[in-house]
Amino acid sequence: MLVSAFCHLAVFIALGLWAAGSSDKWGGVKLLVNLGEGADAAIADDATFDQPVHLEVAADPAAAMGPITIDAPSLATVDLATLDALSDNSRDAGLNGLALGGSGESEASAGHAATEFFGIGGYGQAFVYVVDCSDSMNERGKFERARYELLQSIEQLASDQRYFVIFYNDGAYPMDADEPVLATQDEIARTARWVNSVEADGGTNPLPALLFALSLRPDAIYFLSDGQFDPLTSHQLRIRNRPNSRLNLRQIPIHTIAFVDRFAEGLMRTIARNSGGEFRFVK
Repeated sequence: MLVSAFCHLAVFIALGLWAAGSSDKWGGVKLLVNLGEGADAAIADDATFDQPVHLEVAADPAAAMGPITIDAPSLATVDLATLDALSDNSRDAGLNGLALGGSGESEASAGHAATEFFGIGGYGQAFVYVVDCSDSMNERGKFERARYELLQSIEQLASDQRYFVIFYNDGAYPMDADEPVLATQDEIARTARWVNSVEADGGTNPLPALLFALSLRPDAIYFLSDGQFDPLTSHQLRIRNRPNSRLNLRQIPIHTIAFVDRFAEGLMRTIARNSGGEFRFVK
């Protein structure tokens, strides 16, 4: 037993001496940073994390990384110069973001069923009509019929309710007022003279008119079109017509009327659905 203990003790002493000698030659851990093919850089052995480390990076990192492919749909831009001009005019006239019906109340509490346009009823105290006056509206008496229904709708309003009319083709053509006007006999007569003087011409781009209508913060918008227009219109309206609890703004329903032709029926349905409005096709 004594011999065995002595042998074990000798072995432990030998291992200890060997380990002590090896520790003098320990050189630490070498960190390699891979910067691309053939671009390995080493941090010096005596460097610490408190010392700055200089890394040699290839002159063209993008080339070292290789090509990057992003599969995303292209984004289209919309020229809103007309809307900017309208907004500037309204701001100069004292509109300044007037929030008619934008208090966050529901349609039922904002007012009674005040009027209807081509069979779609509206609730509230303020309404904006966005009506197509493009060249295609001259066909089959469409524009005369649209003007008649527009004036009929306005005449249904009570004198303490308000309205605003915007015609559009390639651009937006609002009525001569700074904000929605009271539906008095004098105002309606003045509006009727203007509506009957408008002529249909040009292409179809409702977005500037619709965005301006939203800026007036009515209780509802009536939107009539007989033809195709940019599908991105729906996306832009959804962004601009989001409810905002912090600003106490509710979503404004956009009631849509696809008039006589069904070219844009799907898009008109989407605009109504996204805003909480009602869609109707009118032959």
